[in-house]
Amino acid sequence: MWFLYVVAASLFTAVYYFGNQSVKVSPNVFMLYRGFMPVVLLLPFLPQMNFIAAWQFYVCCVAQGLVIAFIDNRNYQAMQKWGAEIVSAVHPLAVGAVFVLWFVLHPTDLAMLWQRPGQFCCIVLALCGVIYATSSLKKVPQIKQTLWFLLPFFFGVALCDNFNKLCMSYLDKTELLDGSYFYILITGFVVGVINLVIYMKNKAPLKAIIHGRQNLLCAAIMLLLMGSMLFKNLAMFHVSNPSYVTAALYLYVIWIMAAVHIFPKLQAGAQYAHISRFKILLLLISAVALVLIEK
Repeated sequence: MWFLYVVAASLFTAVYYFGNQSVKVSPNVFMLYRGFMPVVLLLPFLPQMNFIAAWQFYVCCVAQGLVIAFIDNRNYQAMQKWGAEIVSAVHPLAVGAVFVLWFVLHPTDLAMLWQRPGQFCCIVLALCGVIYATSSLKKVPQIKQTLWFLLPFFFGVALCDNFNKLCMSYLDKTELLDGSYFYILITGFVVGVINLVIYMKNKAPLKAIIHGRQNLLCAAIMLLLMGSMLFKNLAMFHVSNPSYVTAALYLYVIWIMAAVHIFPKLQAGAQYAHISRFKILLLLISAVALVLIEK
């Protein structure tokens, strides 16, 4: 079941990617939309939602918002310095960081899995398969400098997906939709506030935020992001280790390549043109292997 949710999340992520690439706003403005737009879209539905009983859930959502704000800003800094193609080539290394951090925080899970060395080896091989298929370190000219700069980013992604799994662990099946609602609402608000502080600190003009057509376009893009977050939350609820979801979400690379192949005029997605058929097959095999292992 979790894999179906991941496939849906990866499809939303792929379309969100194209939308993100198409909107002509500065990263600082886009990050404000990234935070506050989901809040604006979700607030009208607040009276229909059931609050989550566990107070820890809300604490984790706030912490998650802080982490998301950090990794998004670090990501944009890296893209401005080296470009999207270089940064996307090393992003998949975060899968390993999520996997390791989960066991650091949950050593009993590692002890249980260690008793099944065959399964443990298959999981590691599947995760390595995803990383190899979606990364291309040979294309990074300043590999050491890039990796050193992105080291906090990898740790942030590991925290982010582990917090995501932790948030979902405070819910039961009947609370999944309500929990996802508050998760997106709270994290969005925290991200928005932090980025607004950064925006004001840089003395950027507020009038750049208020633009009718631009607001509508960004609202549509944020709906795609919210769809991706919803299905990712559902997947996180059902898996034993968040790195499985982190890895399987890279299926969005295949959807991006398929879209570029079907619609050659699309400008986005060029950084994935280097992926061979072998790597695509490896990505699919690795993702399916994770599903079979998790069963």
